[in-house]
This record gives sequence, structure tokens and C-alpha cells, in this order.
Amino acid sequence: MNVEVLNVDDDKMVLFIHQKMMVNAQFCDSPKSFEDGYESLAYIEKEKNNNKHFIIFLDVNMPKLDGWAFLELLGNKGLSSYCYVFVITSSIDHTDQDKAETYPAVIGFVEKPLSIEKLKNLKTIEKLKPFFN
Repeated sequence: MNVEVLNVDDDKMVLFIHQKMMVNAQFCDSPKSFEDGYESLAYIEKEKNNNKHFIIFLDVNMPKLDGWAFLELLGNKGLSSYCYVFVITSSIDHTDQDKAETYPAVIGFVEKPLSIEKLKNLKTIEKLKPFFN
């Protein structure tokens, strides 16, 4: 089984920083970045197969397609089973975390800023262990 890591955030600087941290934390050698949720959904649809999964770091607050609408479309298109989503946001609103947990593809909630330490801890999540052993 192989996995691909996707960053979905409308902020180019955040995408750049997350990419560098992922490489430095040995979380992923070459994460893909998308500034638009629609583009990332199209990519998943095109690239999905039974042996490929996606770990997605999803920003909640984006202009074209926010994180909640992205998660709805992911489910409606039948793509949830291929994806492990971390909702990543600077929001400290606990209702966001509660809402995130209602989506089957969401396996975690991460507050910005993402750090090397947080990434190393994420590798120990039970659902992700097969990808990092």
C-alpha cells in the first residue's frame, strides 16, 4: 500500500513551510501542495486506486472551497475511504474540532503552526502506522 501526502491551504507561505517541515521530520519526501480544494479533489479522483491512499492536511478557512465543503464533497464523491484527513487550522474554537470529528475521513485535528514534533507524533497514530513502518 502506498501513500501520498497532500497539503491543502490557500496561503502559499504556509504550504512552503509545511512542505519543508514534512521533509525535515521525515514524514514525507515530496508532499504535494494545493491552494484550492477543487484542484486537490480532482487530483485525488484522478490518482486514486485500491493500493493508494492520501494523507491530507486540510485548512478549514479557504476562499473558493472551505475545508467543510471539501469534506462534504470528498464523501459525496466516494473518496473518503482513500483518505486520512487532518483538519489544520489556527482556530481555537472547539466547535470546529467537534465538527471535524463528524466526517469519516478525518482522523485528527491539528492547530497551526504545524511543527516537526507534531508531525513525528502524527506518525504514531494507529491508522497511519502501516505507512511509516
